[in-house]
Amino acid sequence: MTVLINILSFLFIITILVVIHELGHFLAARSIGLRVEKFYVGFNLFGLGLKKKINETEFGIGLFPIGGYVKVAGMVDESLDDQYNGEPDEYVSKSMLQKIWFTSGGVIFNFILAFILFSGLTFFNGRAVPLDTTVIGAIIENEPADKAGLLSGDKIISIDNVDVSTWGEMRVEINDKPRQNIKLEYERNNQLFDTSILVSSMLIPNGDSIGVIGIGAEFFKSDPGFLKSIYYGFNDLLAWLSIMSQSIYSFFTGQLDIKNFGGPILIGKIAGDAANIGIGAIIGLMAILSVNLGIINILPFPGLDGGHALIAIIEGIIGRRIPFKTLMIIQQIGVLLLAIFFFINVVLFIEN
Repeated sequence: MTVLINILSFLFIITILVVIHELGHFLAARSIGLRVEKFYVGFNLFGLGLKKKINETEFGIGLFPIGGYVKVAGMVDESLDDQYNGEPDEYVSKSMLQKIWFTSGGVIFNFILAFILFSGLTFFNGRAVPLDTTVIGAIIENEPADKAGLLSGDKIISIDNVDVSTWGEMRVEINDKPRQNIKLEYERNNQLFDTSILVSSMLIPNGDSIGVIGIGAEFFKSDPGFLKSIYYGFNDLLAWLSIMSQSIYSFFTGQLDIKNFGGPILIGKIAGDAANIGIGAIIGLMAILSVNLGIINILPFPGLDGGHALIAIIEGIIGRRIPFKTLMIIQQIGVLLLAIFFFINVVLFIEN
């Protein structure tokens, strides 16, 4: 039953993200007069799936549910189609800026979706605002604080004989001591206690490790209005853009191991956990994954939107088109590398 929930939750989230992403490409294409030949959710490998042609566009649902694509005339993409006639409604006939606009449409829509979801969560569910005290609001099971016997409501007085009066001060003292034993003094029911805790280590987006003991601050719930919710939604979008960008940068600079990147299987498990928590958790996860999808697609990598945009920029600079045979080879390499990355993620997940 758990596996089924994971699969269904994963498919629900991914389908929405793919539809929004491809809708961005579709509308961008239509806005510049590009002929859209296909709009698919999922991949119709071997022709398997449902399809219906409306005007000049074939809309379909592929049998293989991961991913999707918008196929426009005169473009070498994941369909590996090299047919073009140089007509005005073909990709090859468009200017550099028009090509960039089309290839960026999916990413832009992913960011817009994330912004709307973040704002909606705040507007309908309120905003949890942490109190800047040293009182523990939550304890994570089986983490160092829990194993040391700390309880929600305990007030931390000092760490390694350094007095702390705010959550920020306490966080600094703990974050600076990953994998170290610390002496922690706390107050419970007006009595003082002390304990020794072995601090755990957690990777952050830039590849560094910080100390954590598995506690959360006390919160109060605010109910911001519509405009304030939009403000929070925009800030959440910027925050996750920064986090995802730092993670990807750390990965390519070798500071962050590939084992710390979750593939589709891990996402499915997280999606299943979110489904068990409730609709708010699912929407929050969807917003985060939408940012993630946008950031990954904007990378200048063969087979991704950023790769197509880079080719358009290069063609604009040199003043001529790159030969279609060269583009085909680049696209095939990109598809192969993405398949290898997917396979590695599956292997690492099974090993762990």
